[in-house]
Amino acid sequence: MTYRFAELVPVAWRNGGGVTREVARQASVDSPGWRVSMAELERPGPFSVMAGLKRHFTVVGTHPVTLILPDQRTKLVPRQSVVFDGDTAVECLLPEGASRALNLMYNPLQWQARVAWLTQGEPLQRHPGAETLVVAVGGTAWMSSRPAQSLNDCDLWYWPGQEPLLAPVNAACETIKFETMPGTHLLSIDLRAMG
Repeated sequence: MTYRFAELVPVAWRNGGGVTREVARQASVDSPGWRVSMAELERPGPFSVMAGLKRHFTVVGTHPVTLILPDQRTKLVPRQSVVFDGDTAVECLLPEGASRALNLMYNPLQWQARVAWLTQGEPLQRHPGAETLVVAVGGTAWMSSRPAQSLNDCDLWYWPGQEPLLAPVNAACETIKFETMPGTHLLSIDLRAMG
């Protein structure tokens, strides 16, 4: 299924520093084991504490973001990431102005997560049962192995783990190929349940 960034509902942060648009989460009556969201970083300030979760933060906007953690100060340029524990005190600075970030938050006791940029022309290997998302950053992309449907900047594709693969049931993984316009980058997220 496709999520258009422009159609995602913005929710204001409690600290007033920006808004978040939730893309997908594990369906659960309790707190979800994972959640993917797009954050609009409008003003410097602290991040909310997410105890018990791991956070994978990737800059997908046009301006760099500086994160101050207890033991490091990290300047992230567009398409750079950092991973940290959700209960870590983090201060966010915007040295060149507002930016945007993709946030993956997950319970590391329940889920394994992999976030990676695909190189130009590289097929995505989708594993059986995995929750898989692909984000287009900086331009337009489309999947060449399914009915043509384009993604614009910060639009996402999401395949829930229960959706059947295109490959035979006994295949180790499904290969999905993408086409991109020049300047477009694809970020893949792969979540697999532990055990």
